[in-house]
Amino acid sequence: MTLLQKLACLGLLLGFIPTAVAHDFWLAPGQYYSDEPAAVSVQFKVGHEEDAANWNLSWDKIVALRTYSEGGIADMAASIIPRSEFMPGVAKTAKLKSGTHLIGFESYHSFSSLEAEKFNSYAEEEGLAEIIAYREKKGLTTTPGTELFSRKAKTMIQVGDALSDIATTPIGHTLEIVPLQHPAAIEPGDTLPVQVLFKGEPLANALIDATPLAGADHKEQALTTDNEGKATFRLTGKGPVKLNVIWGVALRNNQQADYESYFSSFTFTVR
Repeated sequence: MTLLQKLACLGLLLGFIPTAVAHDFWLAPGQYYSDEPAAVSVQFKVGHEEDAANWNLSWDKIVALRTYSEGGIADMAASIIPRSEFMPGVAKTAKLKSGTHLIGFESYHSFSSLEAEKFNSYAEEEGLAEIIAYREKKGLTTTPGTELFSRKAKTMIQVGDALSDIATTPIGHTLEIVPLQHPAAIEPGDTLPVQVLFKGEPLANALIDATPLAGADHKEQALTTDNEGKATFRLTGKGPVKLNVIWGVALRNNQQADYESYFSSFTFTVR
């Protein structure tokens, strides 16, 4: 059995999901807004809104789970309750003071292997321009695609009316969606400019989509970032929104996989 075959079998045993069917990943807080200081629970979701499921939250998949606010950074690891037959997998913040707060999550790598046609379709659908160009240049479009992928996610919680700059400040994820205007200041019909950063630098030509979550009446949108990594969405309704972007790069001299991909999301709500 080859190394790749062994890794694929290991992925099935450990519950790793091929990237093409891994779907979106996002953080779903119990509430996006609170009038008074409060502790807020958060769940971990995977899929698409019509078939969203609880992610298989477990300790061995977590790199970091933190709360970011003007007062600093707080580790949430001690609050994590892994998914079980009785619990969906949740975590809870400490009591959040007035202001804006971000929760940021990062996962470890998982492994995926797909046949050439499926991998090419996945790369095209998700707008993985760098991987597509690399495979075409190297004549690899008829070969399987193997990759390591990880998840990065943020959600925003607003307590009271005082808006904090943390909402528009990068928190250092490898792939990150950064709003350029405070989402809590957005009303239905307004625009929200965002910037996608990859390793701290603006990422051009990345496909980023906006999807309404449960109870929202926004229109779905998909945009490609410009040369400064920016895109502007018009939020037509009320309720929670998920912004999602995926990016991948070729790996050199890596025995595990040919590519590395990152899934990143940002959730918030429009009041």
